Amino acid sequence: MAKLSDSGTRKMAPGSGAKTAEVVSDSATGGGPEKIVSMHAAYKSGKEIVDGFLSRPYDGQARNAIVLIHGYRGVDDGQRAVTRRFAKQGFGALSPDLFHEKIYTTREACALAKASLDIPWAVEKIVDSVAYLRKLPFVGKKKKVAVMGFCMGGGLALYALAKSSCFSAGVIYYQSLFPDPEELRDIEAPLQCHYGTEDANTTATEIEMFRESLDRYGKKYEIHMYEGAGHAFLNNPQKDDEPNRKAADKSTARTTKWLKKTLA
Repeated sequence: MAKLSDSGTRKMAPGSGAKTAEVVSDSATGGGPEKIVSMHAAYKSGKEIVDGFLSRPYDGQARNAIVLIHGYRGVDDGQRAVTRRFAKQGFGALSPDLFHEKIYTTREACALAKASLDIPWAVEKIVDSVAYLRKLPFVGKKKKVAVMGFCMGGGLALYALAKSSCFSAGVIYYQSLFPDPEELRDIEAPLQCHYGTEDANTTATEIEMFRESLDRYGKKYEIHMYEGAGHAFLNNPQKDDEPNRKAADKSTARTTKWLKKTLA
């Protein structure tokens, strides 16, 4: 098994059977952060209304969009911050609230909320967010939509990608909800995945099993490892240290560059 460093990737093209290593630039796509506006959002899914947090470039021009799926804390300050972060990179960014406006703070309460979540219900709400984004003038019918998930949300993003073809790309950050490998078979969109080497929740064994499943089904993907970074280094780092900050900055730049290329 090839070791993946924080400056390399592994890609797999559908049906190719070949793996190639590629160095990915650490720089973003150029230009400074954009001015943004952020607000409460709400959309209909079935007979329910799903609340959320929306952030977008201020100029109102049509943009590609990202649906960001929160971790087991809910749409907390960390989730709002990462939503704003990608809006500043030039995307319409929506974080649906799958916890009905509840924020969990203790480890026990967070874990209980994650374990109690109705996964098919949550996936339906995630998929239905795309129709809402397409009603908004700064996304519209022609722009593309990606899904990005963190921790619990990383696993939910994989389920959503398998269920629906409405997403043109998937970005997975250290999923801590692990779908059955068979669920990955129906994913059609390319994936970019990010992990810290010091993550006790999304372990090296979990990452390797995930990679093997993607290879088995011939999926197109990249895996990036960040030396010394722990779990939730982008949305809710447990320690505000240099490895986590470096991983957050590098992964944001990589994700931005990859999404702008993939969604073009």
